Amino acid sequence: MPSAKQSYRELFIDLGSSTDVPALFHCTTGKDGTGWAAAALLTLLGVPEQTVYDDFLRSNGYILPAYQKFIDKFVVAGGEPSIPQDLLGVKAAYLKASFDEMHTKYGTIETYFADGLGIDEAGQ
Repeated sequence: MPSAKQSYRELFIDLGSSTDVPALFHCTTGKDGTGWAAAALLTLLGVPEQTVYDDFLRSNGYILPAYQKFIDKFVVAGGEPSIPQDLLGVKAAYLKASFDEMHTKYGTIETYFADGLGIDEAGQ
C-alpha cells in the first residue's frame, strides 16, 4: 500500500539520521509492522537470515504473555486456543510471506529500499 511504503520510508530515513539515536519504533501490537521493519532493516544491514527469523520469533515471548489474561478469557468462553495465538503471536511463515512478497516485487532487499521505498544510498 502506498501509505505503508511512505510510513516505512519515513521510519528508515529517521533511523538513518545520526541526530535521532537511540530510536524506538513500534506498532499497535509490536509484531506486524514492527516485525517487518526490524527484519527488513536487519537484512539490509547483512544480518544472517536465521538471526533475523530468531529475532522475529522472539516476539512471542513478550507479546503472548502480555495478552494471556485475554487469551484465557477467550478460551474459557469456548474459543479455540489457537485463534488468539495466531492473531496475536508471530510465526516464521508470516515473515517468510513478507520476504516472499518483497522478493517477488523487488528481487533484493536493496532494490526494495531503493525502488520500493525510494531511499537512495545517502539515506534520503
